[in-house]
Amino acid sequence: MKNKKLLAQLALILVAIIWGVTFIMVKQALNDAPPFSFATLRFGVATILTLIIVNKNIFNLSKSEMIGGIFCGILLFTGYAFQNFGLMNTTASKSAFITSVSVLMVPFILVILKIQNINLKTWVAVIIATIGLYLLLIPGENGLNLGDILTFGCSLSFALHLIAQDTFIKKNVRLLPFFLIQAGFVTLLSLINAHFLESQSIIWSYRLIIAILVTGILATFVALLLMIWAQQILKPTETALIFSLEPVAATLFAMYFGGEMLGFWGWIGGGLICLAIASSRSN
Repeated sequence: MKNKKLLAQLALILVAIIWGVTFIMVKQALNDAPPFSFATLRFGVATILTLIIVNKNIFNLSKSEMIGGIFCGILLFTGYAFQNFGLMNTTASKSAFITSVSVLMVPFILVILKIQNINLKTWVAVIIATIGLYLLLIPGENGLNLGDILTFGCSLSFALHLIAQDTFIKKNVRLLPFFLIQAGFVTLLSLINAHFLESQSIIWSYRLIIAILVTGILATFVALLLMIWAQQILKPTETALIFSLEPVAATLFAMYFGGEMLGFWGWIGGGLICLAIASSRSN
């Protein structure tokens, strides 16, 4: 069981890194495709890949897989809609930080809804991670803007998605069909909104195509499947804490490819996040 838990933690660390390095990629891609259109293409790729694997099993969906997939799909759609619109008005590193505020939201929501009691060690880890996330914000621009406010909506949606997904996973849903319904529903909702709300034409640039393939295959198909699998083993608070690594990866990637600089407090913040994750492993 210990080895399985370690494997699940390593899988989520990989997911956090994948999501972190795609922030700048998505921000640049949104110059060539509006938010709902980009989400349609991204989740469309993931849906098609999953459908190929699931094949005829799509006709044998359980009630939990269908209801859970739709409910979680709505939260996932809302989260990425807020994130994409937010990215158009804020920096990639700042967006990653605010998205990861869900680390703090998850324990509070669990306690408010009386889903899980949170022990002192987890609260300490959450506080350390939150301080680390705050310090990572210092190298970016100061003050809230519209993009930041929208991204807080993303953070809340992702926190609720993580908890809802954990609830349905405990009902023994099958991984691939459950994910297929989620991805398909996000694709459908994004397509409908793109049709009615977006007039901007898609510019089929090289960076857009690369972003669609990387986010569709790695950051959606692979990452979300790994997340669902890992959530069968880990508690929601453990999952949320590991995802606080996401802005660390985003900042490092922004430094290398975007020319952003990580100052002294940024490095301290990243170190605190790593410390919080390490201390939460034995919870």
